[in-house]
Amino acid sequence: MIEKSMKTHLYLLAFIINRRLAIADSCTTSTISLETQAAAAADAPINGNDASQVSLEVTGCDNFIGFSDLKTVACVNLYNNNFTELNLTSLHITDQIRIAGNPILETLILPDPKPGQTISLPPTGTDAPQWTVVEIVDNPLLDTNKIKYQGGSSFWDWGLRNLTRFTFSDGNFHSDFFYPLSSNDPEPGHVYVTESFFLTSTDSTYDCAYLDSLRYHGSFKGNYTCQGRGVVPAFANRTPSRHISLLSGLAMLFSLFHML
Repeated sequence: MIEKSMKTHLYLLAFIINRRLAIADSCTTSTISLETQAAAAADAPINGNDASQVSLEVTGCDNFIGFSDLKTVACVNLYNNNFTELNLTSLHITDQIRIAGNPILETLILPDPKPGQTISLPPTGTDAPQWTVVEIVDNPLLDTNKIKYQGGSSFWDWGLRNLTRFTFSDGNFHSDFFYPLSSNDPEPGHVYVTESFFLTSTDSTYDCAYLDSLRYHGSFKGNYTCQGRGVVPAFANRTPSRHISLLSGLAMLFSLFHML
């Protein structure tokens, strides 16, 4: 039993060392670590395709050009790097994405659910990503117009379902990133976030009205925070705020006309 356990640890160690060397070659100045999230249950060797329980961390990196020998990871943590663009399309991420404290990051290209394949947006079924946590915080130059997913630039293009936590904070995020694509996107009555939805933006005109209406109709459960202007959810009725503002203006003009 002890011999099997030792053999398993040696396989894990060899896997981590090999991956660390391969990834370090891809980045000029970086501190990168890979660690398994759960101990292997069997004593079989871990091969290059068995990375679903691996967590990838990248910090202090000036250039991010991808990892030719790393295809699938459970979690990605990218902190305090100095690249302007982050392209994750070739990396299959099965669980969590955390991107924080990257002071000059301007463009983010999210991973494809099926790298190398083009799929219709928003993806459904097995085509949709299975991420449980998305945290994109403290990247002051990151703009939602430059957050891309298979060419799309809307949250609903991602096709996510039942996120545990979603956090967008301290970036230049715009209201239209969450405006509906159609009457079915977002899907009425569906729960998109189960525990925590948190959003703050450096855009002073950010309007929370539409997100407030989704919260009111049950799309976001648990803790909910949205920093920005809003309306009473009961009156929002899933209507985007730009439409609400137009209707309000017309109502005021109508009232003034009758007063004259």
